Amino acid sequence: MPEEDPRPLLERAIAELFNASALLDPLRLRVWDLEGLTVTQLRLLGHVADEEGLSNADLADRLYVTRPSVSALLDRLERGGFLRREVSPTDRRGIRIWLEPRGRDAVSHVRLEVREYSQGLMEELSDEELDVLQRGLARFVEAGRARRARDLQHERSASSS
Repeated sequence: MPEEDPRPLLERAIAELFNASALLDPLRLRVWDLEGLTVTQLRLLGHVADEEGLSNADLADRLYVTRPSVSALLDRLERGGFLRREVSPTDRRGIRIWLEPRGRDAVSHVRLEVREYSQGLMEELSDEELDVLQRGLARFVEAGRARRARDLQHERSASSS
């Protein structure tokens, strides 16, 4: 006899997270068709749009991937004319990432489209439901960032040992 799940609410929340994420699939596919960009590439461009001049290490931390993975993403995005890499003026070994107009346009377009699409999905929710959704998502993001900080600390401790 299978063991009963001690947290059925957790399982339902996970299922709804997958369902919610799937709602954005049409947008993801459209961006892929128009620009040939993956979700991770879009996230990378978004981070650079929010703070130009980031380093590879900064992006790896924010994307929750390894530095070699970021380098591969940057190679493709640079070849596509979405961004450029420059040697840091303060550290010749460091590289800083800057958006090109094509990257800025892609981020701007996707953010506007996601906002409009999400607004359309949320229009049917009451103010109370929107408040609960917003607070729940904010807490979810907070927990994720705390988890990422702990993971990074653990990775740094393990690599320095």
